[in-house]
Amino acid sequence: MLLLEPQRTAYDLSWRMFGTPIRVHPMFWLFSAMVGWNKLQAGVEYLLLWIACTFLSILVHEFGHVFAGRLFGRKSHIILYSFGGLAVGSNDLPRRWQRIVVCLAGPAAGFLLFGVVTLVAFFALPHLDPREFQRWRLLIAVLDMLWLMNLIWSILNLIPIWPLDGGQVSREVLGGLFPGRGLQLSLGISFVLAALLAIHSLMEANGRPLIPWLPFGGTYSAILFGLLALESFQLLQQVNSSQRPWRNDDERWER
Repeated sequence: MLLLEPQRTAYDLSWRMFGTPIRVHPMFWLFSAMVGWNKLQAGVEYLLLWIACTFLSILVHEFGHVFAGRLFGRKSHIILYSFGGLAVGSNDLPRRWQRIVVCLAGPAAGFLLFGVVTLVAFFALPHLDPREFQRWRLLIAVLDMLWLMNLIWSILNLIPIWPLDGGQVSREVLGGLFPGRGLQLSLGISFVLAALLAIHSLMEANGRPLIPWLPFGGTYSAILFGLLALESFQLLQQVNSSQRPWRNDDERWER
């Protein structure tokens, strides 16, 4: 289960920020490095900047969930791990519309950071003398990474695939429209879309993308969406066999 809280290790980093406990599992750093490994071609400093930008982007995303949950009286904690991040407890709310707001707050925070980076680049970069670009190359690289990360990742998070935020919103909306079978419908949609994107990513890695206009692909994306498709299929099988909706407060549906 991709939303299960990982076990604590002796190598975790833990602290509090804005009153929220934060824990970073060591696998977060490893997976971040694997995703940005191609940055190493430009130099080790670019790989380290990629990892730092990944950390900042995911942390901002999770704080979006945390702050939205606080509006409704929920306290939560953040965990960064191999598959991204969790704002555990932020979505444990009684009303459907509240849970939807908390889910959407994560991508909204990412879009906000994207907007800030865009404004900084718009007002700062044009004033740089072209001869100074080499001196500021690392700052320019950071802006470029943050701009791309927060645009693409925020959009991806809105796709109705479980357990992405869009998949959780899909579950809530369909659960309200079709009581009794909304969960099955949302998981079915999640499985089909995840499988389609896994195929696209695999084909893109071989230079023949299934959907040419999609701005992502590659081996890592193929593995990620393949795992998401598998999880959606397994959950759909469990729900169909039990013939009963899962409880809203089930830890497996928290984010």
